[in-house]
Amino acid sequence: MTRAQIFYDRIDWSDLDLLGHVNNIAFSRFFQAARVEYCGRIGLVVYQGMTTGPILAASRVQFLAQLFFPGSVRILTRCKKAGTTSIVMEHALYDDKGTLCAISEDVVVRYDFAAKTKIPLGDEIREKIVSYEAECEGEFPEPPGQA
Repeated sequence: MTRAQIFYDRIDWSDLDLLGHVNNIAFSRFFQAARVEYCGRIGLVVYQGMTTGPILAASRVQFLAQLFFPGSVRILTRCKKAGTTSIVMEHALYDDKGTLCAISEDVVVRYDFAAKTKIPLGDEIREKIVSYEAECEGEFPEPPGQA
């Protein structure tokens, strides 16, 4: 196991579909909230007027169990790999009973919006990833079927 950020979020009534369980799109919103928190902690941010920042290049979700309202989620996030211009992030989403409900893998690219091209992460971002994860209290689980 490796260290991971722990992020909590609330399941809202608006997250439900007609069948009364949390819609798959809401899972992506939960992962986005955890991803934005993680990126902010390592200095990979974008604010109005900035010319560089992170963009989501790819996202893959594996749904393992349903979520229901009312409730909350706990999302563990870690950097699986830091490439030249991108990081691969992994997420594990649990319900408030401790059931692993979904896992996700995102590719986040550092991007120059003016030049419309990806740019190197740089040593500073890589060092912040290492130091931030060293501070994290979560333990990222082994993927299902690989323990």
